[in-house]
Amino acid sequence: MSVVTYSLKKNWNKKLSKNFCAYEFACNDKSDKFLVSTELVEVLQQVRDHFGKPVQINSAYRSPAYNISIGGSSHSQHCLGTAADICIKGIDPIRIALYVASLPYFKSHGGIGYYSRAQVTGGFVHVDVRGAPSRWISKVGTSYKVVSKIMPTIRQDSKDCYNSVSYAVTVLQRHLGVKADGIFGAGTKAKLVEWQKTHGLTADGICGMATWGSF
Repeated sequence: MSVVTYSLKKNWNKKLSKNFCAYEFACNDKSDKFLVSTELVEVLQQVRDHFGKPVQINSAYRSPAYNISIGGSSHSQHCLGTAADICIKGIDPIRIALYVASLPYFKSHGGIGYYSRAQVTGGFVHVDVRGAPSRWISKVGTSYKVVSKIMPTIRQDSKDCYNSVSYAVTVLQRHLGVKADGIFGAGTKAKLVEWQKTHGLTADGICGMATWGSF
């Protein structure tokens, strides 16, 4: 992995790829020195090319002092210059997260964190290029749940969904506009089937990658 040190004063407008400049990766505290992983830039350019819209970087490199000031993890990938929190106007964060998860590198590497619209204004996706895979979805505030997949396939009779609270179900329910109680019952299934029919999907009441990608 290649991480480059840049100066906000000297390199602020340096082109790092077709659509990204150095200043977009600088720390939000405006400190001069910042780190940027070339692999991270490549991933974000792939996201930009895929969706055909500008990618907004809310937070990339964080100086240790800034990271502490905002309550960031002591092991934050942001402090290594290998992470970015991103969003795209008009694109639901789940679509971004699912696309990043589909990239070859992320089959066995990299971190993806999904912060839904219901939890954060507008929502965003954390992307990092760490050596080992890590996936999580936001809950409340700084709380999160580690998952094996960025969003699992869920259905009414799934072991982790039937008559129990599942965070993935609450995210689905918020998208469908039904009570977000985390229980995948008949009402949630009916709304899901209705959504799938409206959007040209297989109306089977199962929320898999195709359905997650339609929100």
